[in-house]
Amino acid sequence: MRKEFDENSGWIVIGRPGYQGKSKDEQQAAWDKEYGKGGWRLAWRLATGEVLDFDGIFYHYVESYAHYFLMHPGDAKFLAVNYSYAYDKDLVTKIQAFDPHYLYQKPGRPNQFHHVALNLALEHRLAQPFKGSLPIQVREGKPGTDPSTWPAGWQWSPGRIPASHPEQIPNLDQPGWWQIGSIEHLYQSAKILQIKK
Repeated sequence: MRKEFDENSGWIVIGRPGYQGKSKDEQQAAWDKEYGKGGWRLAWRLATGEVLDFDGIFYHYVESYAHYFLMHPGDAKFLAVNYSYAYDKDLVTKIQAFDPHYLYQKPGRPNQFHHVALNLALEHRLAQPFKGSLPIQVREGKPGTDPSTWPAGWQWSPGRIPASHPEQIPNLDQPGWWQIGSIEHLYQSAKILQIKK
């Protein structure tokens, strides 16, 4: 369920960190040094001003995947019939592939959770359980490489899935590997860094 952070809870916004990618651990170590462990946090402020924690922004991922599959039932059926679950960069078990926190904010590993939103959207929201025997990698292909080398599920990357509520994307210029109006665009554009007052 979505949770809104209380703006009056002793935290102040000091910036928008943007896409971290491979520099996540280095950046977070710098924040630990500057603000102290537990002295900072990431949050997501939507265009309406609503401020969400990770579980809140993850809810938007699930909703966006569910909406996408409702609009593209052939894609939903293809995935459910042919695969056992989706994963991102690191192959995980099916149980782990349904846990949004399993690969989020783990040192030495990139954040991986969009595949969990896809899995939950199909199985829990749309009641289309996976029936295949093998998982599918759902990840964007590397720019400038031959598309035949891209992961089998590249077309369901979060950078290609439209946000179910694009009006919630802050009006910011946020260039990146994602498409404008996608759920990844919302995630990256709304991300803020807060520190304790």
